[in-house]
Amino acid sequence: MRNLIARLKSDEMKKFRKFIYLGFVVAAFLFELILFFVPFLSFTLYSKTGKGSSYNVVPFQALNHLQDDLLQDNGCAFFSAVILVFWLISVAVLSVFAVQCIIGLFKSEKHLKRGAIGAVITSLSATALYFWGSQLFNLLNNAMGGETNAVFGNILPFIFMLLIATAFFVYVGLMRNSYHEKLEPKKRSTSRASRIELFVYAAVVFVLLLGACLSTILKVVAQDNEVYLIKGLDFIKRAELLTGGEQTVSYLLFFIITVACVLFILSLFALFSSSKFYFRTTLIAIFFGVAGCFAIGMFGKYYEIVQKLNVATLTDLIESQYGVTLDFSYMTYKVTSSSFYFFLLALSVVILLMFRKPYSKGIAIEHELLKQQEAEIAAQALKEAGPTETAVAITKMPEQEIPSGTAIGGVSADDPSKVRFADPCPAFRQLDEKVESFHAELVEKQQSLFENPTLPKLAQFIVDYARNSRLHLSYTVEDIATFIAGMGTTKLSILQGMSGTGKTSLPKIFSEALYSRCDIVEVESSWRDKNELLGYYNEFSKTYTPKKFTQALYRAKLNPDVLTFIVLDEMNLSRIEYYFSDFLSLMENEADKRELQLLNVGVFRKSYGKTIPYLGLTDGHTLKIPSNVWFVGTANRDESTFEISDKVYDRAHTMNFNKRAQKVRSYSDPIPQRFLSAQSLQALFDEAKRNFVFSIDDYPVIAEVEKLLAPYNISFGNRIAMQIESFVSIYCSCFTVTEDVIHDAVEKILLSKVVSKLELKSVPDKEELADKFDRLKLYSCRDFILKLNED
Repeated sequence: MRNLIARLKSDEMKKFRKFIYLGFVVAAFLFELILFFVPFLSFTLYSKTGKGSSYNVVPFQALNHLQDDLLQDNGCAFFSAVILVFWLISVAVLSVFAVQCIIGLFKSEKHLKRGAIGAVITSLSATALYFWGSQLFNLLNNAMGGETNAVFGNILPFIFMLLIATAFFVYVGLMRNSYHEKLEPKKRSTSRASRIELFVYAAVVFVLLLGACLSTILKVVAQDNEVYLIKGLDFIKRAELLTGGEQTVSYLLFFIITVACVLFILSLFALFSSSKFYFRTTLIAIFFGVAGCFAIGMFGKYYEIVQKLNVATLTDLIESQYGVTLDFSYMTYKVTSSSFYFFLLALSVVILLMFRKPYSKGIAIEHELLKQQEAEIAAQALKEAGPTETAVAITKMPEQEIPSGTAIGGVSADDPSKVRFADPCPAFRQLDEKVESFHAELVEKQQSLFENPTLPKLAQFIVDYARNSRLHLSYTVEDIATFIAGMGTTKLSILQGMSGTGKTSLPKIFSEALYSRCDIVEVESSWRDKNELLGYYNEFSKTYTPKKFTQALYRAKLNPDVLTFIVLDEMNLSRIEYYFSDFLSLMENEADKRELQLLNVGVFRKSYGKTIPYLGLTDGHTLKIPSNVWFVGTANRDESTFEISDKVYDRAHTMNFNKRAQKVRSYSDPIPQRFLSAQSLQALFDEAKRNFVFSIDDYPVIAEVEKLLAPYNISFGNRIAMQIESFVSIYCSCFTVTEDVIHDAVEKILLSKVVSKLELKSVPDKEELADKFDRLKLYSCRDFILKLNED
C-alpha cells in the first residue's frame, strides 16, 4: 500500500493524478444533474370538484407547473420555480469550479485540486440541502395546514454523493505530504491512534444521539396494560398534529439530527484528509452530541413529571400512530421515558474521553511537529545565510526578549504586546513560501541534465541553441567562449556597443539554454544612490520594500543550484558609481564574505506570537551575495549616457558589440534545453584553471604591450594580471589549445582591460603605435588604435 501511494505521489504519475481529480469532478457534476429529475416534495391539491391530486415538485417540470392554473393558485408552481432557481445556482457554482479544474489540468495540479475540492463540496452541499430542505419544508407546511408528503427517494443522491466525497477526501489525505511521515515511528503511531480513538468516541456519541432522537422517547402504559410507544421519529413525521411546545420539540429534533450529521461528516472528512482542524471539529461534534442527548433526555423526564398536563398531546400522538382513541380523563395511565439513558451513556463516553485524553496527545504531537517545522525552516535559513550567534539567539527568543530596535511589521518591538501578526516585508515572505516549488522545479529540471559537460561542449551547445531558437540569434563559438571566460574571471560582465547588436539577448539565451534564470533590471537616469537599486525602509511603518534587483538576489539565495543572471539594462544611463558602488567594493572580498546590509534594523515576521526570520537574511538585515549569481551590465555609448570609469572597468570583464551580427540562414528545429547547475559551471572553471595554467610572465607579448603603453601612463596591477591569467586559461579550455588560440585569448583580454584605456588619452602618433601592435600580430588592437578620434 505504501509503495502504491509513493508511486502515485511520484512526478511521472502527475498526469494520472490530474485525471483522478477530474474524475471526481465529473461524478460531482453527474449527481448534480440527477437532482434535475428527482422530486423534491409531493403536493396534495384539490380541484373544485373536491378530487385530490398528487403533484411532484421536480426542477425539470417547473416550467410546465407555471402554466397550470391549479398549481399556480395553490403556490405549487411558485415553489417549483424556486427549486429550479436553486438547482440552476448550484449548477452555476459547480460550473465555476469545473472551469477552474479544466484550467488546472493545463496549469498546475494544485490549481486542479482546489477546483476539485470546491466542486465536490458544492455538489455534496446541494444534494444535502435538497434532501434536508424537503424534510424541513414538509414539517413546516404540514404544521401550517398544508398537505405535502416527504419524498425520501431524494436522499439517494445525497448518500451516493457522500460516499464519493468520502472517497475523494481519503484520496486527498493520501496524496498530501502527510506531516506524520516526519515523526518518529513511535510518535507517528501515537498520533494516528489518537486521531482514530477520538473519531471512535465521536461515532459512538453520534449513534447515541440518533438513538435518542429516533427511538422511543415516551412509553405510555394504559390501565388495560396496553403499551403505546411514542418515538422521536413520530414527533418529526407528525409535527402537524402537535401544538405549542411539542411542535417546537419536533423542529428541535430535526435541527439536532441535521447539525449532528453535518458535524459528523465534517469530522469524517477531516480525519481522512489529515486536516489540521480535525481535533477541534471532532470535539465540537462530540460535545454537541452530548448536549443533544441531554436535551432529549430532559424532554422525556419532563413528560414523566408533568404527564397530567399533556393529555391532549398524548391522545393525538397515540391516535395518529395506532388509530386508537383514548380518553385519559377517565382512565389511569403511566408515562415513562428511557431517553435519559442515552444521555448517561454519552456522558460516560465523555468521561472516558476526558480520562484518556487522546486529543491532548494528538495536539501535543502536532504542536511539537509545528515547532519542529519552524525550527527546520529557521535552521535552513541560517544554514544558507551563514548562521551567527546573534541569528540563532533571535530565533529562540520569546516575544518579550526581542531586542529593542527590531522591526516587526508596522509596530516597533519596543512594545511587543501590540505585535501578534505582522509582516514587514511581504515580498520576501512570498519568496520564502515558494521554497518547496523551487525544489520541485529543480527536480524537474534535473531530468534534462547536461551530462558530462565540458567547456567546448558548453560553448557549442549555446551557439546551436541560439541559432535554432525562435529568435535565430547569431553568435560565434569565439563570442560564447569570450562570455564564458569572462564569467570565470569576474562576477561582473559589461556588454557595450551599438544598440540592437544582441547585448541583452546574450545572457537571456544563455540562461534559457541551461534552464537558468535571467532577471532584467532597467536602470533609470534618475538613480543617485544604492536605495534605487536595493529598496527603502520606512521608519514610520517599520516596513521594508525591496526593489526588483534585491528580490532577484533574494530569490537566487533561496535557489542556490540555479545559475542566475541579473542584467542591469543600460547601466550607464546613470553614473554607475552612484548606485553600484557597494557591489564594486564587494568584488574585492572573498566569495564567502560578500554580504550586503540592506537596512540598519533587523526585520522579522510575526505569526501566532512566534518570531519567524526571513530565510534569505542574516540577522534580519544582511543578504549574503550567493555564489550562483553573475551580474551583467549592458551599455550604449552615445550622448545620453555617462562614460564608464576605470574603477568599473577594472572590476569587470568587457565585451564590445560594434557590428551587427550576421543573419542566420541555416537553422533546424529548436533543440531541447539542458540543465547545468551553478556549482557544475564553477567546477568547469576551476578545472580549466588547473589543467591549463597560464602566466603573464611566460608570455613576452604582454610585457611588450606594457612597454608600448608606458609613455601614455597606462599599466595594470595585480588584479588585472590575475584576470588576464584566468581569462586565458578558461578561454583556451573552450577549444583545442594551440598557439593561435592562446594568442587570440591574450589579444582579447589585453584589448578589453588595457589597450581600451587609450580612448581617454591623447595619441598623436597613432599610426606608428598601430604599426608596433601590428608587428606583435595584435591586429584587433591595431584596428582599435587606428579608429581612435583625434580628440
